[in-house]
Amino acid sequence: MRQTPKLVGLFPFYYGWVVVGAVAISMTASSATAAPVFSIFIDPWTKEFGWSRTAISGVFSFATVMAALVGPLVGRGLDRYGGRIILGVSALLISASLISVSFASNLVFLYAAFSVGRMAMMNIQNLASHTVVANWFIQRRAFATAVVINGNRLGLAFWPMIAGAVVLASGWRSAFWVLGLCVAVLSLASFILVVARRPDEIGLYPDGRPPEPKVPGAASRLSDYSWTAKAAVRTPAFWLLMAAHTGMMLVGAGSGVHRVPFFVGQGMDGSLVGPMLFVQAIGMMAGGFAGAALMRRVPQQRVIGTFMLGTAAMMFLILHVPPNGMVVLYGLSEGVFSGGAFAMLPVIYADYFGRRSIGTIRGITHPVVMIANAAGPLIAGLIFDIRGDYSLAFQIFGGVTLAGAALAWFAKPPRVPVDTLINHDGVAAL
Repeated sequence: MRQTPKLVGLFPFYYGWVVVGAVAISMTASSATAAPVFSIFIDPWTKEFGWSRTAISGVFSFATVMAALVGPLVGRGLDRYGGRIILGVSALLISASLISVSFASNLVFLYAAFSVGRMAMMNIQNLASHTVVANWFIQRRAFATAVVINGNRLGLAFWPMIAGAVVLASGWRSAFWVLGLCVAVLSLASFILVVARRPDEIGLYPDGRPPEPKVPGAASRLSDYSWTAKAAVRTPAFWLLMAAHTGMMLVGAGSGVHRVPFFVGQGMDGSLVGPMLFVQAIGMMAGGFAGAALMRRVPQQRVIGTFMLGTAAMMFLILHVPPNGMVVLYGLSEGVFSGGAFAMLPVIYADYFGRRSIGTIRGITHPVVMIANAAGPLIAGLIFDIRGDYSLAFQIFGGVTLAGAALAWFAKPPRVPVDTLINHDGVAAL
């Protein structure tokens, strides 16, 4: 056990909440390469270079596939080395990537420059952040994860507005410079505040308090025992959760990249883009906290299945939303449902399989989930280029999310064979 860093003693409350704050800042920074921000630049690029929607969507998708390839390595690195370096370096890579994009004049350069940032972003948002939080919390894991996820929502609320304003004032190249410099400043939080992989390394307990004494025969909804990765992949729950997560990521990226072009194509005034994306981010924040509250009372898989069912309904409804002020209400509603699902999916992995190998377990799912995330925008772009509208794309997204909701609903917690567990000291529980 290492000596407790002096920084930890400066805070009168559990240091895990400081870690949560640092990770939330990383999530805010990484959102500068998220789908809603990327969508701001589709029209400027089309007008300046004449690129098709498929070609532009391919930038986003190619970058996401690159993230998928390094995911397993990042997951193992998180379990072994912790999140400090990965979070901080990833944020710096995002900053460099954004600034590099400002120099793009052809698709090859754009693909290369954006891929670096998107790869780093996906590893922050889908692996590093959730793994760090899962290691510092058990009983309060859902709420802590919701706080961290809402760092992403904060970015989704403000980065599109900042980017949109700079595009209008100075052009899209200036917007990437502004985004890149802001992310560079925010990257410092991880280097300074994430001081250890787990609380037990610095003499603390998860949640900030010692575990309650075990009562023989009493069932515990959450414990500090962890599955090994090999044991986890042999459970039906692992595959059902991965399939549901895959569907949600496909739909989230596909609708996120093409939502703005869809509404603009329907006749929506450009002045409504910022407010729609802002209230959607607010809705995602609310959905995350609602999910955390429900997870304390309702089976985890039911909570996720319900939020995904609502997301499916919104995918079908989008085709009937008039391109006026109603898009803002739609953005809020869709944000609540998708935000709840995205916030709680990482929690259920840690609740089902524990914290010791959660990075490795999530790293196994990462390539599949990221490939789906890459496919969503590309599918929608191809459909638009072939058919001239997005109707079929959103219908497909609705069907995929509906199927994912059913899979999540039946992903019951796995029964735990004793010899597959490791305790919080990393020793096999026999």
